[in-house]
Amino acid sequence: MAEVARKTFRNLPSEPAVLGYSGGIDSAILAKLILERRRNVTLLTLGRERSSDVKAVSENDENLTMEENMLVGTLDNSEIENAAKQVSSIITASSISHYEDCIAFWLISERALRRGDIKYVISANGPDELFCGYDRFRRIVDSQGYEAAEKEIVAALKIAEDLRYHVKTIASQFGLQTCEPFLSEEFERVALQIPVRYKILSPNDLLRKRIWRCFGRSIGLQDKSVLRPKKAMQYGMGIHAITHNMLKHGALKLEIKNERK
Repeated sequence: MAEVARKTFRNLPSEPAVLGYSGGIDSAILAKLILERRRNVTLLTLGRERSSDVKAVSENDENLTMEENMLVGTLDNSEIENAAKQVSSIITASSISHYEDCIAFWLISERALRRGDIKYVISANGPDELFCGYDRFRRIVDSQGYEAAEKEIVAALKIAEDLRYHVKTIASQFGLQTCEPFLSEEFERVALQIPVRYKILSPNDLLRKRIWRCFGRSIGLQDKSVLRPKKAMQYGMGIHAITHNMLKHGALKLEIKNERK
């Protein structure tokens, strides 16, 4: 896995890019591997003033000491509300979490454009599906066993591909391209060969993504990122509370086809 991960990053576009960075295990591994080879990638953390992502990265990021590569920005409610309306006119959401992920990438792309020279938005999407990050994988292991969880990974990857298409559509609104190395064909193939029992140790494993976290530690990440519990970006950035309030008060209308996460 280590070799294929590094091989994937050798094929990344060389143009200046922004990486959506939360300081969690997925974006921390991605940042660590990228910054081993290049310095024209900005780690961008966005969120409301008291959001968990902004707080976690602002307090102290021990894993990455290259402050010149980091940018932390706060979002006000009106920015999120505007993004929510814009996204609802561009995509058809398959779930509320899918829709809120797209809002996050709208905000990341919009802020990336302000940098002037950015050509790509890089995301750490993929490991939650490939390494069983969502709690539903644990519940499936608990109720149906590991074989059922293997089947759920395949279903989850189909949803991830749908999100990938919409993220690409959103970034294109700002003249940006996207890159999702953890959803590359080769990386998926290797990750899918790893048995689920190495990803979830037991039905009570609330941390999950075990082998992926071990890989993070092996490349030098500290426990702050390695042991950080899974938190979806819409919660980490503080987006969900805003969209929930908009839907509740009729400021936003969505047709949600299928809620899974």
